[in-house]
Amino acid sequence: MSASDSLDPIAEVETVHALLSTWLGTDAEPDVLERFAATQHATFSMVTMQGTRVSSSELLSGLRRARNSAPGLDIEISEAEVLLNEGNVTVVRFMERHHRDGKHADRWSTAVLTTEGNPPRYSWRVLQETAAPTD
Repeated sequence: MSASDSLDPIAEVETVHALLSTWLGTDAEPDVLERFAATQHATFSMVTMQGTRVSSSELLSGLRRARNSAPGLDIEISEAEVLLNEGNVTVVRFMERHHRDGKHADRWSTAVLTTEGNPPRYSWRVLQETAAPTD
């Protein structure tokens, strides 16, 4: 049994996105961003829907300035599925629906998580976002 067997990767995705929507959508306390930042590995990187590669430090720098920049934002996670759970590596694909001002924007995201520490916890390594067709 691997360390990741005792963790729930879908709950991890939901928790991290709840932190993100709280940070971007409310006048959140600084600890919300600190808890979000603590989920990322030092080598974390993502590719945005626009195709831009962003490092952890670049993402966090932008987020520091973006507190409450999208008032009322809610991020809904659905269609989450674990694509790989082997050793300390878990790959999860999920739909993100960003709700705000009566509108929504969808994106498919794929995340690579590793487990580390004792007790084990997830560490986000890679996130790839792809725009989903609008309905």
